[in-house]
Amino acid sequence: MNVYTCVDHGGHWPVGVASVVVAQSEYRARQLLEAALSKEGLSHQGFTLQELDTSKDHEVILNNGDY
Repeated sequence: MNVYTCVDHGGHWPVGVASVVVAQSEYRARQLLEAALSKEGLSHQGFTLQELDTSKDHEVILNNGDY
């Protein structure tokens, strides 16, 4: 399985958003996130997925609240 992050999809407020998706492929990750966003009534047009490297220890700050 692969891990993908997204920090540019639609949200309820004009502040940052962050999502994590676990899926076999980027295509499937996009399907899953689109469905989750639709369920929340959020826009799912034009977001970016970034695959996380799970082969080594590291950290990723998805949203630090600075806008």
